[in-house]
Amino acid sequence: MSGPQLAVGKVQIRCLADATVDYPWPLAELFPGVPDGAWEPFRARYPSAFGGPTVWRSCYRCFLLRTEQETLLFDTGMGPAGSPLAKVFGMAGRLHEELRDAGAAPEDIDIVILSHLHPDHVGGNLRRDGAHLQLAFPNARYLVNDADWNAFHQPEVQRHFPFAFVESTITPLETLGALELITGEHAVTDEVTLVAAPGHTPGHMTARIESERERALLVGDALLHPAQVTEPEWSSMFDMDPDQDRQTRRQLLDELESQDLLFAASHFPYPGFGRIVSHAGRRYWQPRSADGEPPMVAG
Repeated sequence: MSGPQLAVGKVQIRCLADATVDYPWPLAELFPGVPDGAWEPFRARYPSAFGGPTVWRSCYRCFLLRTEQETLLFDTGMGPAGSPLAKVFGMAGRLHEELRDAGAAPEDIDIVILSHLHPDHVGGNLRRDGAHLQLAFPNARYLVNDADWNAFHQPEVQRHFPFAFVESTITPLETLGALELITGEHAVTDEVTLVAAPGHTPGHMTARIESERERALLVGDALLHPAQVTEPEWSSMFDMDPDQDRQTRRQLLDELESQDLLFAASHFPYPGFGRIVSHAGRRYWQPRSADGEPPMVAG
């Protein structure tokens, strides 16, 4: 069954649950410098974000956006069986099943937005047709930030990963004629704008949705774990520029709180959507309940 959906003006946003994984690295390794005891209040507040006392249970989320003119897909997830990251975790992503449940076929996607080029966000870009790679979304153009395209094609960046994925999930976008490189703030449609949010990767982007005076943000991996809403200085082993990442996250949280914006993060637990609330002078993520009203959060 497809995930939760909300409307931002005339834009429909559906959360697509691609996978849920327990990371094999302990939290102390995933978030260097953060002692195990510091996670205790967040284990109580966000139990579904933990697979054990020191285990991060991460949801992999993609998002389907339907405007009046175009259908957009924000990230392509882990990828099908046989894709690089699916091999690592021994499981395939569910993106295509989720799209089918949402009433969308691969041919319906007009634009694929890649928030950044980490393997859990690009694994479903392509499909294999015999010995050849083809576009998984054959009618789409794929939007990629130029800074990420350049960075991930550097050998030293590729050596940082324990498995190869760039040549099989990213590079063919260019030869298949679907790649569109963008820089800075980029209007995708009248309602959807991509905004640079560097740090996690050099070209990481968020998506701002505005329609009929309503607003929401897809923040990608600028916020990886809900604990970072409260502790924005906590950076992860996946962040390519931790100092820039922290600066981006602080600015993003100020915007989300001051404007009371609904937002969705790619790795937060169900339902993915939520807002910033304040309690005793500290910020927290408050998930949006299934009926659209925020649940109460204990102090």
